[in-house]
Amino acid sequence: MTNYEQSKKARHIAAIVYLIFMAFILGGTLLSQNDNGQKYGNDVKDLKTKVTS
Repeated sequence: MTNYEQSKKARHIAAIVYLIFMAFILGGTLLSQNDNGQKYGNDVKDLKTKVTS
């Protein structure tokens, strides 16, 4: 294997690891925002119920 082929393989592996890492970060962020949105959404609904009661 030449140096070029070795560096090409290393770049491909690094790119795949980077994409997996970014997908993990993005997925965790979206899940966290979704959980927070539901939590605050329920609080707002409870406040509306209390105000109108």
